[in-house]
Amino acid sequence: MKKLITVLALLTFASTLLFAWGPKGHQIVGDIARAHLNQAARQKIVALLGNDDLAAVANWADDVKGERRESYGWHFVDIRKDSSGFSQARDCYQPNEKFSYTLTDHHNCVVDRINMFREVLANKNAPQQDRIEALKFIVHFVGDLHQPFHAIDEARGGNDIHVVEFGSAQCGTRPCNLHYEWDIGLIEHSGKSESDYVAQLERLIVANHLQSKAGGTTEEWANESFGYAKQAMLKDGGAVDEAYYKANVGMMDERLALAGLRLAKLLNDTLGEPQGR
Repeated sequence: MKKLITVLALLTFASTLLFAWGPKGHQIVGDIARAHLNQAARQKIVALLGNDDLAAVANWADDVKGERRESYGWHFVDIRKDSSGFSQARDCYQPNEKFSYTLTDHHNCVVDRINMFREVLANKNAPQQDRIEALKFIVHFVGDLHQPFHAIDEARGGNDIHVVEFGSAQCGTRPCNLHYEWDIGLIEHSGKSESDYVAQLERLIVANHLQSKAGGTTEEWANESFGYAKQAMLKDGGAVDEAYYKANVGMMDERLALAGLRLAKLLNDTLGEPQGR
C-alpha cells in the first residue's frame, strides 16, 4: 500500500510540472468562479455537467493530457522575454518536427484556445459532448493563463530554473524549479486549506474592489501574466525563501482571485445574462 501511495504521489508531482497552479490552485479558481456565477449561467452549467461544481472539473484538462497530446501547447503561451508583449502570429504558432500536429496548428496557445472553446460553448447547435469538453477546457485554461510563468518563454516558463525552496533544493524526488514553486510550492507554503484560501480571496476581492477588474480579453490577461513573470523571475540557483514569498504572495493571491472572477464573467457572458464590464 505504501508503494502504491508513493507511486501515485510521484505521478501527481510529475503531471503538474508543466501545468499551472497544481490541483489546489485550479480548484480554488473554480470555487471563486462558482460563487460569482449568475443564475442563468449556473443552470446551464448544471445542464452540461450534471452539477455546478466548477472546482470538480478544474483539473480535467491536466488529467487527459496524456491521451490528448495535441492539447499540450494549449496550456500556456511562450511570450518572448525580450518582447513588448503577446503576438498571436509569433507566440501561437510553435512548429516542432517531432510533433506533427504542431506544424499546422496556428492556434497552439492558451490565449487562442480559450477564445475558440468559448465559441463552441456558446454554440447551442454544437454536439453536447463538445460543449462539455469546451467548458472543462475553459475552466482550466483561464486558471492557466493567470499563472505568470505560463506566459513567458524564458527557461520553458521557469521549468529549467532550479531554485532552493525554503532551504531545500529537492521537491519530492526532483530538483525544485521556479515553475513548480508557482504551481504548488507557494500555495502550499501558505498552510491554508482550499476552503480557507477561498475565504481569504473573497475578502481580498471585496477589500481591493477586484470585481472591477473582472473584464478584459485573453490577450490582456496574457500580457498581465507576462509582466508579473518578469517581475518574479529568479536566476538559476535562486532562493524561494520567506523574503521571496512575502514579496510575491500578494500578487499570487490577486492572480488566483482574478482568474476566478474572470472565469465567472466569461461564463456569465457566454451562458447567462451579460454583466457590465
